[in-house]
Amino acid sequence: MTNRLTLYLLHILPGGTTKSRPPVSNMSISFEQSMFVPRSPEQVFDVIDDFSVTPRWLERCIRVQKHQPGPNEVGDSLSYVYLDGLRNGVMEGKIIARSRAEYLSCRYTGRKMTVQIAFHMRPHGNGTYLTHCIDIVPRGLTRLMAPLIRRTLPGQTSTAMARLRSCLLRSPLHH
Repeated sequence: MTNRLTLYLLHILPGGTTKSRPPVSNMSISFEQSMFVPRSPEQVFDVIDDFSVTPRWLERCIRVQKHQPGPNEVGDSLSYVYLDGLRNGVMEGKIIARSRAEYLSCRYTGRKMTVQIAFHMRPHGNGTYLTHCIDIVPRGLTRLMAPLIRRTLPGQTSTAMARLRSCLLRSPLHH
């Protein structure tokens, strides 16, 4: 999988519009959603970049674990542990792009799929315009579930964004 999503994030147009995003692969299922949050880009980034907070806003997430000590950096290895029906699933990943208060992108690969997520922050008035992009490439028999994934992804992403917004609004104002 290429870094096309990361490149796309670096080319978001001013004024809240975006270019058409090329699919990461022919089997890619893509979705993006944007929202305004009355918090600074630094505050938004700090919450998204703090993987210990992820289970608060990402419903199926049990934890995201970074394998290296210290501040997050591009290339750091991650494990995403999630609820998969009645059992836990695990996807291994990496931080593939990161610039504080601008963007964060990670890629996770598991037995069933590869998922690339990205967040882009843009200052807007007294807050931040946040865009969340997700690309899923089903693998193996999971490709047969592509229509279901394509149908449920918008609702899952909207729920995650609403929960993320709530987390951000509960965080104290600073900067």
